[in-house]
Amino acid sequence: MEQTLDFKVIFYLIRKNILWILLAAVIGATASFLFSKYMIDENFTSSAEIYISNSQGLQGEIDAGDLSAARSMASTYRIILQSDKAKALLREALAKNQTYKDSPYKSSYKYSVSVREESEVLRINVMSRDPYLSAEVCNEMVNVAEILIGEIFSDSGRAHSLGSAKPNTIPASPDVSSNMVMGAIVGFVLASVMFVLWALLDNRVKDEADFVSKVKIPVLGEVPSIHENTDLKEGYYYAYSKKQDD
Repeated sequence: MEQTLDFKVIFYLIRKNILWILLAAVIGATASFLFSKYMIDENFTSSAEIYISNSQGLQGEIDAGDLSAARSMASTYRIILQSDKAKALLREALAKNQTYKDSPYKSSYKYSVSVREESEVLRINVMSRDPYLSAEVCNEMVNVAEILIGEIFSDSGRAHSLGSAKPNTIPASPDVSSNMVMGAIVGFVLASVMFVLWALLDNRVKDEADFVSKVKIPVLGEVPSIHENTDLKEGYYYAYSKKQDD
């Protein structure tokens, strides 16, 4: 039988079962915390920036045309630094790096290159399970960028480091706090939906008005239950007379 619920009824159901719903939210937050803390590997990120110039170096005057050309070439440099040649040069450099060779997570690093908005500055980000490995890979990638861009654009471009990457011991992922909040929200919503669906699917007769709406038969009176069997549940009963055929 089709049933509908308005917002007042939904609010009443949530308020009536609020303790169970809050318990579900706590369980969801706890489960998310345990999963994020002990089941997902922590990753650490280190960053460094390089400045792209359209001249032989930072010495001397740099006019607006140089800055405009360097800015327009930044996207091209980003693609070059993510090319197979750049990755090969990085692997060669890391093969000589003692921190890389000693790290048990040497295969876990990933790097990306992005262009700072409306600028001629590239940012190199390296993520791995070892914060010190992330910093070393990032610094080696800066060196690769300076060499590679200098080789390709020997007369028209240079890459200059704006500082070394430092180990960041605060995990970039997973975000335990955000995951806990999300787990609590999911637990709250699922529990609320469960109680609302339970009310929609519940076709038991709860009062006189409910009885009339379900069976479409007027109620003439109520007879209290006199069952001594405690296994029998209280409910509404109805009877009607039918003339027996002779």
